[in-house]
Amino acid sequence: MGTPFKMKGFSGFGNSPMKQTYVDIGGKEVYASPSGSSVNISGKKGTKPMSSYTLAPGISVGKFNLSGKYKGGFKTDKTGKSTSKTFTGGGAKFSFGSRPGTYSGTFKGSISGDYGTTKSTTGKKTTGYSGRLDLGVGRSGSLGCTSKGCGSSDIAGYHLKAFGEHGSKGSYNPGTRVGISGRYGVFTGEGSYNLKTKKPGFNIGITYPINK
Repeated sequence: MGTPFKMKGFSGFGNSPMKQTYVDIGGKEVYASPSGSSVNISGKKGTKPMSSYTLAPGISVGKFNLSGKYKGGFKTDKTGKSTSKTFTGGGAKFSFGSRPGTYSGTFKGSISGDYGTTKSTTGKKTTGYSGRLDLGVGRSGSLGCTSKGCGSSDIAGYHLKAFGEHGSKGSYNPGTRVGISGRYGVFTGEGSYNLKTKKPGFNIGITYPINK
């Protein structure tokens, strides 16, 4: 009778993500994943930019990722007063598309969602959800280890995607937005348009891991 729970080592080569260890649970490879933890500067028309951060430790099974999520943002107005808000909750993401390439771009897409509680500087708490669909092209890249071996140079991953996103009234980022997002290596950026407020927005920053 086989053991249903095993720890195994793994080296990332070629198209494989750089995940070093996984747990074998009932024949499924379950990886620990930082799931897009990031630091960003974002803003929209008529407001000062907001600095924000996201921490999202989780697990990945195949193309499905489940994570806990903590994120926050703060900004300072013209009088020097600082305001902030934080989000505590969870998120899920399902990725689909062509097999990711290390060198060339392929079709990439994902459906993701968050649910949790947002708390503002005033102490007000709201609970809500958000959902997002991304479609585009990209490559995974590789950190030093490719099909040619671990002596190879790093290959930066990238993507260019169109997206649609909706957040409920009590969510961290309420409203419906559409836009374009991009990434090259650790650097990310997106431009969006809020269909309710009729205002454009932007987001630039860095994210980890870079081969996603």
